[in-house]
Amino acid sequence: MIKEIYDHLKAKNLNPYFPGQHRGECEERFCVIKENTQVHYFNTNKLGYKLVDIIIFVPANSYIQIEPYIKQIKAAMKELKWLRKTGNETPVITDDDKKAYTMSIEYQIIKKLEG
Repeated sequence: MIKEIYDHLKAKNLNPYFPGQHRGECEERFCVIKENTQVHYFNTNKLGYKLVDIIIFVPANSYIQIEPYIKQIKAAMKELKWLRKTGNETPVITDDDKKAYTMSIEYQIIKKLEG
């Protein structure tokens, strides 16, 4: 399902990457799709969800780019009906290594647990 998120964001020209793919400083906006914890629902080990973080980066010389980019990411993710926004968002902070502003938005993929 991570590949489907990547393909969808790529089709919307939102410049997605997987962790570790982007190299160097942030010269244009991009986002990183990062898988996170898988959790089972209470009283069952057959149904649960996987958390996914969308980590957003915009160049440090253009703070005003972050809000429109966040809105575009959220709109694109809303089109994926099998995703649910958790409501967890980090504040915007600076990333000195990337020379960027960054923040993340958390989503859930509701799924049948395997194994």
